[in-house]
Amino acid sequence: MSTTTKITVSEGDLLNVLYDISPLEWRRFQQRHPQVWDGKHYMVEDKSNFPPWMSFRFESDDDVILEKFRHAIDDYYGKIRWSLNEHKREGLPGINWTIKPRRLLEVKEQADKLDLSPSQYIAQYEPEFGPAAYEDLVGLTEYIRQLFL
Repeated sequence: MSTTTKITVSEGDLLNVLYDISPLEWRRFQQRHPQVWDGKHYMVEDKSNFPPWMSFRFESDDDVILEKFRHAIDDYYGKIRWSLNEHKREGLPGINWTIKPRRLLEVKEQADKLDLSPSQYIAQYEPEFGPAAYEDLVGLTEYIRQLFL
């Protein structure tokens, strides 16, 4: 049985909802204001210009839940369009899933040309997108919560 701690920051709340739907084995997410070590002490860093994303792996995949969840992501119409992407783990069980703004996929080619990640590209060239995506993530989270819980 998993003993996952509840995430208290809003950008991680969708992972709490997902855990309530089906326990998660692993999770990561882009924090808006992470604490970073500067060599002497921790400082809060503002990462608002970097769009939110979250990756997770269910303890056990349930095709019915995954299909319903995929449709929910596709059917959500907020200010931002979101995507659900899978990454099969070679030689390991389970699938890692990532929820992120579709815009990250759309700028990949331009970012690659500048030797930037899509998140770095958006933070640098579309700094208003990150804050808008964090705001919309709250709506996506509530939408998923209402559909599933």
